[in-house]
Amino acid sequence: MSKKPDFGLMDIPLSCSMFLEPALNKYAGNIVPLSSNTKKFVHEWNIALMSVIKSPKYRRYLGDVGRKILSRTLESERFPIKCVDSAKSVPLHSLHYAIRFSESIKFLADKITANKGIKFVDFGCGFSPLAPVIQSEYKISDSYCIDNKPEIIEVYSLVSEKVAGFSPKSISWQQAKNMALSGNLNTVIAMGVLPYIDIEGQVSCLKFINKNFPNFLIEIKYNNNSSTTGENVFDLNKLQKLKLDVENANTLETTMIRNSLRYLHRFIGAMPDKRYFLKNDRSLFLSR
Repeated sequence: MSKKPDFGLMDIPLSCSMFLEPALNKYAGNIVPLSSNTKKFVHEWNIALMSVIKSPKYRRYLGDVGRKILSRTLESERFPIKCVDSAKSVPLHSLHYAIRFSESIKFLADKITANKGIKFVDFGCGFSPLAPVIQSEYKISDSYCIDNKPEIIEVYSLVSEKVAGFSPKSISWQQAKNMALSGNLNTVIAMGVLPYIDIEGQVSCLKFINKNFPNFLIEIKYNNNSSTTGENVFDLNKLQKLKLDVENANTLETTMIRNSLRYLHRFIGAMPDKRYFLKNDRSLFLSR
């Protein structure tokens, strides 16, 4: 029997970032178009991430998967490309990363174009370059990031300083809530973070965001088969209860359906033979 891989603290955020760039290139025809500056930033971000995380101080936070990604990428910059092309499950997940990232970029760009006073936070940033990309490209100063692992934030900040010359300010979710209540934060992006929070915590976050953030793009997980619903995943009953508990539910539901259908269209357009990935726990996107 093969040994189950050991995941370290930084393995998942590292894989998300390293597989993002080749996925953006591979699936360029299936996602929101990105500027050449954004693509260049992502490329430079991953180079800087490798240079930081290879040091003994941070390498110790890598497990089997993270060490393999690090060592193989240092040997050949084509390693992430090969993984996105053919490694088990990586093509599926990397497409998901590419769609989420490009949709987040478009969402923030549209909000900034419509309203120059955007003050946003990337909730659950991991090693995503989203916030520094937006801050750099659109010359805005009010960008923030949240991650509950200080080691992740330390690496994130070092990489951002190397690439952009600055780092979005790290805050806690409680600080973000206080800033929203005082008008110092008006936009939140939360991709891939809520499913790590229990349902009660997710509902609490969603209610607060709906009430206090004028702009948001949030990913939750949903399964319409309650017998196979994973942990921290909404089933139909939980989703309906949430709908009853929030204001403007009809508008939010309409937007969620539109967002999620666009996601499905992009995903199936890129991988028409991989619909099984969408049958069980799948992503729904709430926005305003």
